[in-house]
Amino acid sequence: SICSLDRTALKQAIPDNKAHISVRNFPLTVAQIRTKSKLADGGSAYVFATTLIDRRKVLLVCKKASN
Repeated sequence: SICSLDRTALKQAIPDNKAHISVRNFPLTVAQIRTKSKLADGGSAYVFATTLIDRRKVLLVCKKASN
């Protein structure tokens, strides 16, 4: 899913509040995103913080593909 750095939106996308975070072309660091979102490290979710071509700052919430 695609969401903004909003705790309620992230809570719906990641109910266990655990995720691996990666940052590319985003104004905040991983530590700053963890502080704002209250996400712990770990879990099965992967969050990629990036800036889209239209300059929107978004978080891409992904899950690892299973075999």
